[in-house]
Amino acid sequence: MSYLRTIRTIGHTSAFARHPHRTVVARSTITPGHFQVVSQRHFSYEATVAGFCQTLSQSAPVAYVQQGMINLHDLTGLPWWATVILTTVGLRTLVTLPLAVYQNKILARLEQISLEMPELIKELKAETAYAMKKFNWTEKEARIMYNHSLKKQWNNLIVRENCHPAKTMVLLWGQIPLWIVQSVAIRNLVSMLPDPTAIEAQIAYTELTLGGFGWIPNLTELDHSLIFPVALGVINLSIIEIQAASRTKLPSKLQTIFTNLFRGLSILMVPIAASVPSCLCLYWVTSSAYGLGQNLLLLSPRVRRAVGIPAVPSELTHPYQHIRSTFAAKLGALSGRLGPNNQHPPPSTKA
Repeated sequence: MSYLRTIRTIGHTSAFARHPHRTVVARSTITPGHFQVVSQRHFSYEATVAGFCQTLSQSAPVAYVQQGMINLHDLTGLPWWATVILTTVGLRTLVTLPLAVYQNKILARLEQISLEMPELIKELKAETAYAMKKFNWTEKEARIMYNHSLKKQWNNLIVRENCHPAKTMVLLWGQIPLWIVQSVAIRNLVSMLPDPTAIEAQIAYTELTLGGFGWIPNLTELDHSLIFPVALGVINLSIIEIQAASRTKLPSKLQTIFTNLFRGLSILMVPIAASVPSCLCLYWVTSSAYGLGQNLLLLSPRVRRAVGIPAVPSELTHPYQHIRSTFAAKLGALSGRLGPNNQHPPPSTKA
């Protein structure tokens, strides 16, 4: 009671200082009921978050992946570190690789139909000019009809090629849920969830403590060497820089913002990865390494033709040479700015 009285006194004093003529309102600014409402809201928020995490931990997709990893470990006899890597590669090959190929097909089709638009725009402009004279349209009416016809032609091309722009997000629709589900499944194994009293959960946990390698013999502990967390940040940054270097057009302002945002998130993942069990960090590194290899593979024109991705003007003929030269130019510019010998060259002594 003395604590609440002190709080009420402080609230009354600050409110009175702000509004000296509203003493009655100031006295009722902070009440015990106010603290009760705030406490209830805070408890409700924590209960909601805890309930969501528990629901996700006990969900069917997580249970399937978790049990699948246990079955794969028991069937193959592999140590747990190899089981995590094998499961990650298998799931990404079955789920994200086909989606990445499909996404690249959609992007290529969108670029192809965009090449047809200049001719259509030319025809629409001629038809609109003719209609203005024939039907006495105003400039506003002509602009409305032109925009309507242009949108209709674009939609017809999208329907013809079955390449709605929303389909360019298909990889994220598959990759993010898969990443969350497998992360929660591995976390369940470490925490012996959903039933810590189950013999199978206790056995899996014990095997994880002995199923590491090298500098991480116990997969339930943190990677105190920080090798995996730093590797995760480097790999994710490499993916972002390769995607930026493979663009043949200048990035838009929105693309630049997202690129910088993902760079920041890649750096932020390093301390996060350093605070989770090493088996979970191992999964994140393996998944990111697979994504890096997947991106590099789908840059090759030969691979793109083999999987049915049509050729487009923005495709790099020699992608790996282009990326290597782009990185070399960036490193050269960076070293020139940071190095001690970045002064201007001396003037020539020739006459």
